[in-house]
Amino acid sequence: MPAKKTITIVFPTNSDGALTHQIRNFGEDLWREVEQTSLGDVGGLVSVDKATNKLMIQIHKTRKISTVKKLVEKHLKAHFLDYRSEVSYS
Repeated sequence: MPAKKTITIVFPTNSDGALTHQIRNFGEDLWREVEQTSLGDVGGLVSVDKATNKLMIQIHKTRKISTVKKLVEKHLKAHFLDYRSEVSYS
C-alpha cells in the first residue's frame, strides 16, 4: 500500500461560524478536483457538508503531493480564505 500524505486546513477565524458557508463551498471545489480525479480523499461530500473549522485531504500517491498543494492554494485564494486559514502537511 502506498504511503499517504495528509494536508490539514484549519480555519481558526471561524469561531463565530460566519465563514462556514464559504468553507463548505471551498470544500466542494476541493472535492470535485481531488476526489473525482483520484488524487486523494477529502472524506466525501458528507465531510465537506459538516465542515466548520477544518478540512483534511489524504493524498493517495506521493508524487501528486505538489499537485494537490497547488489546488489547495488556488481554491483558498479563489474563496478568499487564504489569509483566514492555516495549512499543515504531514
